Amino acid sequence: MDTNTNTLTSSSPLRAIVMSAAANMPNSCWGVYRRVAVVLVDLSKLPEGAGRPRMISTHARGVVDVVETWERLNVGKTDRCAYARALAEAEALAAKINDGL
Repeated sequence: MDTNTNTLTSSSPLRAIVMSAAANMPNSCWGVYRRVAVVLVDLSKLPEGAGRPRMISTHARGVVDVVETWERLNVGKTDRCAYARALAEAEALAAKINDGL
């Protein structure tokens, strides 16, 4: 990303990827909750051998931007749970972004 004009350059190896992490929940919640994010990554800035960033944050190495996040999603047993639906939506968004890059 060019910092002066905020436009994507075609020469940089940018990719949108889907990441998932455990959500911070109070101790009164007994279920499993996760967060999902679509992250824009500059592959040339990732360390050698690292497949993806280690955290969902703009401070992570190689991350250019966090496009969208879905927070505190309940992980259920079927594909109709909130986590599975958000994961499918995030993958569709990442594919749409990667087609435009």
